[in-house]
This record gives sequence, C-alpha cells and structure tokens, in this order.
Amino acid sequence: MITRIIDVTHTVATYRTLAGPHHDLSTARPAVATGLGVDDTAELLYRDWMRIEAAAGNRQGLHTAITRVQQVNQALDCSLEIETEQLINDLNGSGACGRSCDRRGEAMR
Repeated sequence: MITRIIDVTHTVATYRTLAGPHHDLSTARPAVATGLGVDDTAELLYRDWMRIEAAAGNRQGLHTAITRVQQVNQALDCSLEIETEQLINDLNGSGACGRSCDRRGEAMR
C-alpha cells in the first residue's frame, strides 16, 4: 500500500510540475507532503520536492528539502541515491539554490 501511495504521489507531483496546462506547483507540494507523511524515507519524493521548489524559484524550500533528505539518510546511516546526489549537483550548478551552495545544499561562506 505504501508503495502505491508513493507512486501516485510521484505521478501527481510530476504531472503538476511539468510545463503545460496542468502545471500547478500549489497542487504538487501537498501531494509530496502527503507521500512523505506516509514514508519519510522515500528519496523519490524528496527529488520531486526539490524539483518543485527549484521550479518555483524557492531557494529556502529547496534548501529545506535537501537538508531534510540528508538528515533522514544520516539517521538511517546510508548514502543518498546517485539520482539524488546528481539532482542536488544539477540544481546547485544551475543556480537554483540561489547562492553558491556546496553539494549538501548548504550556502558556502
């Protein structure tokens, strides 16, 4: 059941994040929040969250998503998935973080 909830959440987030007539970030956010409420270890949903915040130009939201997935994985004593690491690097490289950020999404001083 949890896997299906994550799948539906991901589908809604993807559908609402893509450019086009169904683009609606205010619908995508609560979908991801619901999915993470069911399973806060679903990295796929954190990647969706990061894409949503980057698309919205929400630097703080992006930073929050990156920090949260890192905290969850740290608590589980496991590494981020390669796709998550790559997305963080891509978003930081594109300036989506808003400032120069390290690979953990933290602002560099």
